[in-house]
Amino acid sequence: MTREELSRLYCISTSNAHDALNELYEAVHDYSGNPIDDPAHIKSIKQSFIFKIRQELDLIQTACDEFSELL
Repeated sequence: MTREELSRLYCISTSNAHDALNELYEAVHDYSGNPIDDPAHIKSIKQSFIFKIRQELDLIQTACDEFSELL
């Protein structure tokens, strides 16, 4: 893996995380654009997005770990 490939993986992961945060904003609103105010529903939404973001953060860490093993 080259530094450029490592950077590309970082770019992909952070872009995916950014997309997920944009989706989160939409998810915490109903179809009419009103914010969801049910704590249980918000908690469920939050947990699913935490999982998505963690996956992207794990990809960054894994890529870095693999790159450092090649040095």
